[in-house]
This record gives sequence, structure tokens and C-alpha cells, in this order.
Amino acid sequence: MTSSTPLRVLTSLLVAAGLLWALVTWGGVEASDIRGTLESLSLKHWLMALGVHAGIYLLRAWRFSILTPTELRPSYGRVLAASSAHNLAAYVLPLKSGEATFVLYSAGVGGVPARASAASLLVSRLLDLLVLSTCMFLVTCFAPIFAGLMPPEVFEGSSPEELAKMLSRMSTASVAFLIASLVAGSACLFRARFVSMTAGLLRLLHMDRTSLGAKLISLTGRFAEALEEAGAKGRLLGATLLSFALWGGVIAFYSVLLVSFGWPEDQAIIVPAVLASGFASLANILPINGFAGFGTQEGGWVLGMSLWGVNPELALAVGVSAHLVQLGNLVLFGLLGHLGMALFGTSERPAA
Repeated sequence: MTSSTPLRVLTSLLVAAGLLWALVTWGGVEASDIRGTLESLSLKHWLMALGVHAGIYLLRAWRFSILTPTELRPSYGRVLAASSAHNLAAYVLPLKSGEATFVLYSAGVGGVPARASAASLLVSRLLDLLVLSTCMFLVTCFAPIFAGLMPPEVFEGSSPEELAKMLSRMSTASVAFLIASLVAGSACLFRARFVSMTAGLLRLLHMDRTSLGAKLISLTGRFAEALEEAGAKGRLLGATLLSFALWGGVIAFYSVLLVSFGWPEDQAIIVPAVLASGFASLANILPINGFAGFGTQEGGWVLGMSLWGVNPELALAVGVSAHLVQLGNLVLFGLLGHLGMALFGTSERPAA
């Protein structure tokens, strides 16, 4: 703590305020919207959701820390502050432009070189895709079993043809998620060899003769380096286990919100919670998200729950409410992250 601490705090809070201003101005989100949604929650459910969300943040920061080489790894508190502040920027800014802030924050507060922090971020996203695709494959693949365990009133009003269409959609989705899971898993397991094969395939298709193809091949080389660096000394295994725990927390978070917004107690919640959270999260992981995830996240939520036969209007209403609760938490943790970075100050180790 130095005499410049108040200035750092003020500057960091101004940056956070700028993000919130952009959220209100361009995203059409008002504090009254968030407050109204929170008021519809019981205190018990809100505290449960907040606690689960905090656990997700702790696990995410732990994963970033593990994926950073030991000799370059800052303290866990600095990683947590940078990760929390970055999550707010990544969520608010469109087209994943906020992702770059993790590299900046990690360098500023932790002295982590850009290459190491970018590798940590890149591998984290790959692990997210791997775990999420695996969970979604398991749920959609075993949908007929889950449907058989449901009480008859769950599908009351649905004709046999509608149920058959639902299971057909589940089967199609399971194939797509299996492919995504195998690709992500192969990249993690074989690392540089898998990336080398991907680059070779691009050259075989003469993609290297185009500007886009040349950029993709260049990116695959950097990706290979990131995977090899993250996979050293078993760090990738630890990060994978943390990823499963993290996504278990995401599903638990949405499950709590589903219950709080009136999901029937006599109906199993795990399948719609996984489908809703999975498709909503995919909309946020892929570089297609709108400002603060509005529109794309709701679309993913409706698509996921519709696969289980939930009325789209009901799915949209619940999805918007859950999004607002999530947004309120993101703002809270993002502000705390910015405040934490200001209090920690600039790292004494320069980011190479």
C-alpha cells in the first residue's frame, strides 16, 4: 500500500463505471430491471445463487492460476482480482472483444507475460468447450431414459408425435455435441500433434493460399504452443478437473434460479437446467454474443428448454429473469475485482 493507492482505486473504479455506463446506455439495462428481478427472488434462493456464483469465480481463478507456469504465477488474490474484472468486461463488450482485458489485467496486477496469460485464457476456453460438450452429449444421449423417469404429467398434452420429435431433436443434438467433445478432447490429449494435423489439413485444402487460411495456420501454431505450455507437468489434468467442478457449479446456479422462478417441485430439474445453461453458455462462449449477451443468451436458453418440450414463452420469461440475476452478480463481482486490482497495485515484476 503506497500513497498512490487512492489514485489507483479511483482510476479502477472509473473504468468499472465506464463499463456500467456502456451497459446501461447501449444494452438497455437499468438498475430498476435488476432490482425488480431480485425482489421477485426469495432471500434464501438469492443467497444460494450468489454463493454458488462466488464459488464459480473462485474455481475459474484457480484454473487460470494452474494454467500459468509456476515461475510466472502471481498470488491467487491477484489472479482472482484480474479474473473477476475481466469477466465483467468479457460479458459486457460484444463479439468477445472484452477477452483481451485478461491479458492486460494479468500483466498489470500480476506481471504475467502476455504470451502466458493468453495461453491460459485460450486453453481455459478449450476446456470449457470440452466439458460443456461432454455434459450436453450425456444429457441429450440419455434423454429417452430421462423422459421415461419423468412422471406422466410432465408431458401432459403432448402427443406421441411431439414426443417422438423431441427425442429426435435430442438425438441430433447428441451427435453434434459428441463431435465437439471429441475434437476438444483430442486437442487436449494430443496437443501439438493434433494442431499440426489441423494445419496440415488446411494446407491440403490449399487454405494457405488465402489470407484467412494463412491467418488460421498462424493461429494454430500459437495454439499448439499454448497447449504444450499448459499441459506441462500435469497442469492440464488439474485444470480439466477444475473445469468439471466449475461447470457443475454453473448447472447448480441455473437450477437454483429455475426453482426460485417457480419450476414445479414434482418435476426433475437436471435435464432442463443442463440444456438451458448449456445452450445459453455456448451462446456466450462463441464469438457471436451481443452486448452483455442479450438476445444470444436468451436464444440459447429458449432453444435448450424447448428441446425438453418447455413452452418457448415460458422459457424466454425465465431466461430473461435468470439473465438479470446473473448480470447483477457479474456487476458486483466485477466491481470487487476492479477494487482488488487497485488495492493490490501494479506488480513489481515486469510483464515480459
